[in-house]
Amino acid sequence: MISLKWQNVCVLVVEDNSFMRELLVSTLRSLGIIQTVAYPDCATAIERLKLSRTDPVAAELGTVDLIMSDYLMAGVDGILFLRWLRSDKQVPDRFVPFIMVSGAADQYVVEEARDAGVTEFLAKPYSAKSVADRILAVVNSPRQFVLAPGYFGPDRRRSASPVSQDRRNSSKRDIQTVSTESKIRQLRDDVRAIHFLPGNKLRQKLGAEGLSGPIEFDPLVIRAAEERIQELVGDYADWVKKYIAQMEQSLATLEEMGGVGEATPRLLSSINRIAHELRGQSGTFDYPLITSFGKSLYQVTREHDGKISGNRRRLIAAHIDAIRTVFHNRITGDGGDVGRDLLAEIAAAVKKYS
Repeated sequence: MISLKWQNVCVLVVEDNSFMRELLVSTLRSLGIIQTVAYPDCATAIERLKLSRTDPVAAELGTVDLIMSDYLMAGVDGILFLRWLRSDKQVPDRFVPFIMVSGAADQYVVEEARDAGVTEFLAKPYSAKSVADRILAVVNSPRQFVLAPGYFGPDRRRSASPVSQDRRNSSKRDIQTVSTESKIRQLRDDVRAIHFLPGNKLRQKLGAEGLSGPIEFDPLVIRAAEERIQELVGDYADWVKKYIAQMEQSLATLEEMGGVGEATPRLLSSINRIAHELRGQSGTFDYPLITSFGKSLYQVTREHDGKISGNRRRLIAAHIDAIRTVFHNRITGDGGDVGRDLLAEIAAAVKKYS
């Protein structure tokens, strides 16, 4: 059996939450991908990638084989980063695989990432196996890249299976195909789309070119990575305490202001952002109830008109109380009768105060 050289693969991680950034990097290294470079924001990643084209030593960044980036971040978010990667002249490699990571795995988010040129989508909460599965999908099922009006990225259709309505109206003569083996050096002007068939660089780096069939991670490696995630539960406990304290402080300030004031949008945004983090993180550590409450709180705090009513503040408080109860009592899994009661209380609060 050929030993795959995962140590040859370099993965760039972009995640603004330091705990989740450490978790993802730790998971990748447990899988054998020891070349990981992590940044806290997309702006930094973009600047380093730009610099790496001319001075990789100064950029402290060489060839990047895979990018994993969070979706929701302040400033330049994951979508803007991805669009830059697929279109800017200063990008080192526009074909680099890109895995979008997000706790907001709603359909519109996935579609937005798809239309920006994403390769794979990893939903939070994730496990070592789900991380490994997305990476293996990139290696085992590479897609051709398509250049067409308004789009450049992996083919958005993953298979040639029949569909009820084919919106593509191009014939073979309307498409130019360019591969690494072809001798084509010019792109035609009379085509509707150009298909690029880049070589599978990841498979080459792994030393798997001579292997037939899909490659896999050793199940023992996956198990070791899962155990590493569970070792971080203690650290996650500290994070949740901070999250609860921050949300309580923001809500207390909103109460003092009567829900009206210049700081209202900022305070509500702070709670909304924490709710988004909770719904994406907690399931990884066997707190699915907090994931449910975080998702509900995220919806409650998404929009505002400059004023937060008393009922809405009571609804926010009910969510924070439920999250505190689950975590304080270490209610893991579905929580049994207690979990069902808490879910019912939140459902009743939503009905009463919405």
